[in-house]
Amino acid sequence: MYPTLPFDLLSRMARREAGALTLIPDLRVRTDRPEPEILFTFVPCRWCAAANPALPPLREVAVVEKPSMARDTTLPVLTLLRCEELTARSLLPLSLIRTAPAAPQPRFSTRGAYWSRYVPADWTSPPAVDRGLELLDAKESWLDAFRPGAVPWTWGEEVVLPASTRAAAHPGVPDRPTDEVAAARRSLHFLTPHAASAYTARLNDAYLFARITAVRAALTTQDHIAYAV
Repeated sequence: MYPTLPFDLLSRMARREAGALTLIPDLRVRTDRPEPEILFTFVPCRWCAAANPALPPLREVAVVEKPSMARDTTLPVLTLLRCEELTARSLLPLSLIRTAPAAPQPRFSTRGAYWSRYVPADWTSPPAVDRGLELLDAKESWLDAFRPGAVPWTWGEEVVLPASTRAAAHPGVPDRPTDEVAAARRSLHFLTPHAASAYTARLNDAYLFARITAVRAALTTQDHIAYAV
């Protein structure tokens, strides 16, 4: 008998990501060599042996080899697993953060990177997975009060970016075969592509359904800013 899915928690996390995905980016002037606006740093994955990270989805993203190399900057820093990749739209919250001179550096982790480092849950143990989800929910709750440009960044600790992820078919290689790119796109998971169990598969299906429902609702609301452009 299947355990009961934590629908309230899944829906809250899905709506949070949907809110991030439907933020409106700043208007930019396109240049040949844009200045970095977000820093990526990669950590080893505990589930696979990927050696090279995937390419960033934006030219405005720079990669630093170690988190310590990014401490002398106010740019947001995102820690990812070497084997995962995000979409450019997933990074919208990071691009809209504003920092004051004395503010702490904005530091983030993907859900997969956070889980790999701090949640010792067995994918086949629903109670352990549910406890990990509660930790994630708390770590990414900063977005609930986030308003682009409203106040400078004040969080002093690393928090989690609410974004689904997928496996990088060939990490670090830009020219990937079409069938492998399609396979990577099908591997979209709200936690990590390595969450391999019947229970996490059901969680992912429920989450992605809630996410697309929330995105559709946001984009069909008549007062959404997208209707003004």
